[in-house]
Amino acid sequence: MENVARPKAVIYCRVSTNRQQDQGFSLESQETRLTQEARLRGYEPEVIREIASGTRDTRPQLLKVLEMLKSGRAEALFVLDLDRLGRSPKKCLEILEQAKKQNWRLVIVSLGADTATPAGEFLFAIMASVAKLESRLTGERVFRQHQARRDRGITWGVDQGCKSNLNPKIRKYILQLRLEGYGYKSIAKKVTEAGYETLNGGLWYPQTIKAILESPQTRQLEERLAQ
Repeated sequence: MENVARPKAVIYCRVSTNRQQDQGFSLESQETRLTQEARLRGYEPEVIREIASGTRDTRPQLLKVLEMLKSGRAEALFVLDLDRLGRSPKKCLEILEQAKKQNWRLVIVSLGADTATPAGEFLFAIMASVAKLESRLTGERVFRQHQARRDRGITWGVDQGCKSNLNPKIRKYILQLRLEGYGYKSIAKKVTEAGYETLNGGLWYPQTIKAILESPQTRQLEERLAQ
């Protein structure tokens, strides 16, 4: 009797820190349970481990997993808990949408949520609605906070919040070039030719110039120059 190749499932195991690993939320315990579940459902598991915060969207091993699924090198993704994918409902929802569009199976073992079942689809639909509601409530809350600051004459990014440490001389030079009609790419070139360095010592890019010009500090500077 010929051996039939089993479809591949990616087992994604994550802990936030080495300390969490030592306190019982081990990669090994996740791997054991998920591997068993995948085999019971007819898959050949491939384990991918990662030690990284769930708040990060740039986790290299998770990105590797998603690329495997997108390219068809795996047909299912098994994780123990929803927060293993990410702390943000929005991020989890994005991964769910990828599963639907790219036609691969997503299984959250602890929830019994499986995109291959009607009950799983229903549960994910509820999660999507909750994520959308949370996003709208957060947006409204942030809007009220900014409005309250504006009413008090406070500019976010200037009077409060994160402020750029960019040399004021460079900021003024970039703004002047923009007022003279130069585009982002041309400004980046001219700033480089003038010998100005970026904050991290890297190259000047058009998107960097755009971000500087759209910052509250530059807009405030533009208003002062126009007076």
